[in-house]
Amino acid sequence: MADNIYMKWWGCGDFDVLMGDVNVAFDPYRFGEDREQAEPIYDYIFISHEHFDHLHLYSLEKLCKGERFKKLFVPPGCLEAPPDAGFHGFMPIDRHIPSEKIEVVYPKYRTDEGAGDDARQFPGPFEIDLGPIRVEVVESGENDRPDLPTNGYLITHVEKNLSVYHTGDLHEIFPALEHIKGRVDYLVHMKTALNDWDVMSRFLDYIEPRFFIPTHYRTDRATDPIPAGQWPPNIDDVNAYIEDLRDHIGERTKILPFTAGVRYEVELPSKRVNWKWEWFNTWGAGEICWEPLPQDE
Repeated sequence: MADNIYMKWWGCGDFDVLMGDVNVAFDPYRFGEDREQAEPIYDYIFISHEHFDHLHLYSLEKLCKGERFKKLFVPPGCLEAPPDAGFHGFMPIDRHIPSEKIEVVYPKYRTDEGAGDDARQFPGPFEIDLGPIRVEVVESGENDRPDLPTNGYLITHVEKNLSVYHTGDLHEIFPALEHIKGRVDYLVHMKTALNDWDVMSRFLDYIEPRFFIPTHYRTDRATDPIPAGQWPPNIDDVNAYIEDLRDHIGERTKILPFTAGVRYEVELPSKRVNWKWEWFNTWGAGEICWEPLPQDE
């Protein structure tokens, strides 16, 4: 169907959604052929925070150009002078991407909501109307300073009635997340309470997402898009990880076990992921070699 959309987890926190009339990407972080062959197919790119595996200059230089690209949305920390030459080596990002193509946005839903006079004050914008899509900014965490909030993004395509919430490196939960309860179709999950199932349970109770896509890990298989030695660390047994998630999450949501590097079609209006796959041979003609049977003595 022409109305269907496509999603891809590229590895780490890098995730995109192709909706036809508008294409978006979160935290592009590409290597090897993925970066060499990258084309500027996105209208909007959203950055969660300034760490190198989310604000990745070499990927952004390939994607933040061309007639289709309109804007790079970033939290304020991405425009701060780097405190060191290591973890924040790509900052400030406007040294590399034209400033007119960058917009700083601030969280609408924050960890200190309800704190009264003690709450932090930010200038906004906190949400953006981009025609086909609406964007609401949700605080993420891992802030270097309280005045430099980091961002997750809830993207809603109005006509297609479809929403994606990319959390960024969300380390803790907070009551203001209830503002998006029941409004998230696809939760692109990163880090939150990976080893604390009570916290995970409350997190899902706050949001009540329809689908849950775990990301921000890599496997040790040769085809993983993120090469060994780069962030994030490997998971030694991905099947066990996914099953452990299922056991603890139960009926709260449905896990979608995306494989990094595979583009998935999402059928509309059902919002069901089409799990297409096919056999392929890993040998050539005449190359099959059977192990010989043990010889009788």
